Amino acid sequence: MSQALALHRSRSRWADLGLALTLAAVAWTAPLLAVALAVVWLVVAYGVSRPGRWLAVLTWALPFHILAMAVLFGGFGLPGPLVRVIAGWKELTVVLLLLATALRAASGRGPRVAVSAVDVAVVGLALLAATYLLAATPLLGADIPVKAQLYGFRDTVFFTALYFVGRGSPEVNDGDAALKRLFAVGVITSVIAVAERLFVTPQMLVVMGATSYFNDFLGVAAMTAGNEFGLPDNYWTMMGGRFVQRAGSVYLSSQGFATPFLVIMPAATALLLRRAAAPSRVAWTLGYALLWAALLLSITRMTLFACLIQLLLLATLYRRWGVLATAAIASVVALLAGMVASPGLASLVWETLTWQSGSSVSHVKDWAAGARAVWDQPLGSGLGTTDQTAVRFGVTPLTADNLYLKYAVELGIAGLIAYLAVVGGAARAAHGLFRTGMQESDRALGACMLAAILGVTINGMTTALYNHMVLSYVLFWLVGTTVTLSQRRARYESGGADPGQGPPGASAP
Repeated sequence: MSQALALHRSRSRWADLGLALTLAAVAWTAPLLAVALAVVWLVVAYGVSRPGRWLAVLTWALPFHILAMAVLFGGFGLPGPLVRVIAGWKELTVVLLLLATALRAASGRGPRVAVSAVDVAVVGLALLAATYLLAATPLLGADIPVKAQLYGFRDTVFFTALYFVGRGSPEVNDGDAALKRLFAVGVITSVIAVAERLFVTPQMLVVMGATSYFNDFLGVAAMTAGNEFGLPDNYWTMMGGRFVQRAGSVYLSSQGFATPFLVIMPAATALLLRRAAAPSRVAWTLGYALLWAALLLSITRMTLFACLIQLLLLATLYRRWGVLATAAIASVVALLAGMVASPGLASLVWETLTWQSGSSVSHVKDWAAGARAVWDQPLGSGLGTTDQTAVRFGVTPLTADNLYLKYAVELGIAGLIAYLAVVGGAARAAHGLFRTGMQESDRALGACMLAAILGVTINGMTTALYNHMVLSYVLFWLVGTTVTLSQRRARYESGGADPGQGPPGASAP
């Protein structure tokens, strides 16, 4: 065994040396090509050996992506095409990680898995979207700009490729690594949100480049026309007859800041509610309180409601009845105290409950338009015809503010059914993992994913969520991991070999 291991390491060193010499030779004539090859090798090599490192990279880097691009384009004045190439790092990483997962499986280093119903649903959704991408005009008679269709594909199904990366990397949450990382990212971005609300003015955001980024780079001027600064209109909300600024943190948008909480908050809640005592529990509790404070500063009502339902679900799963009672009392007390301190809050709550607010009226209008579009075109109207994607490329959006209508309008009834099959199968696997997980960290992951899927299901009624990549990328990677771990437990209980174990001599996943 030791001789085989030494031989493997020797071959690995010679392979690394050969790659280094090749890159050096290429760099002599084509430096950019050499850099690109080095990046490809880095992602694939570490994706094969330690995929958890790339989940860490995505979890930490994606929250700061928008801020970085805004500073590069609007602050430093880099050309738009160059910034778009830089911004493509995340899509390139997904493609390379999918390649690394395939290589890992072919080499026997990944887990043994059986085909699941969720696999079939994800593949079916992807194939349907790919068909529409390649043949929308002859199939639907649609005349949609190619760029709009490409971005529609990205915002609708591209991120689901990470589901299969998760299927091949069940080890990424060992020791609660993924959940703790989400908790940490949430705390850091929440600290920034609180500091922003206290010290950062709209004028400072303009100087930093946020206005140029949204209006000139993204081309969504229609979503920034309601204010003098050229920032996203959802940076403000009407409360008691006056506009109130909302927190946006590093996402430069209150909705963009709130949406990742649909996966961050369940991770933090599951860690705090699990029976195993958490280290530094006082610090964790303070961090958890900070998450809620920052989410409240975003004044994103549906996300707040979804996160509260997630808390109630997790408290029920872990049978923490005291937490349920405390959460209910705290919510009522906080609401009453807020109404007393700010009469505008009472007005906002009333308008929300009675559907009289401007956003509620806009939602109903968009939903009615989407329902008509589905009735007129049950086979779908093509990728890129809804929501922000359509606005970016000068297409009149057929609907907006609803995740389900996005799938139904763009991909037809079949696309909506495929998406619901993905969500339903993922929820079933997550619940099964919570009930029968082999380790406490597995059960915590199952509980987190079940709550996250419920939160997306609720919040998806009023917005299209998956263009927020902190949510979509991390969620679908961990959903794939959840399905594999749930499958492993089911096979173990049936008396079969543990599907997580590779062939003799293979490294543990």
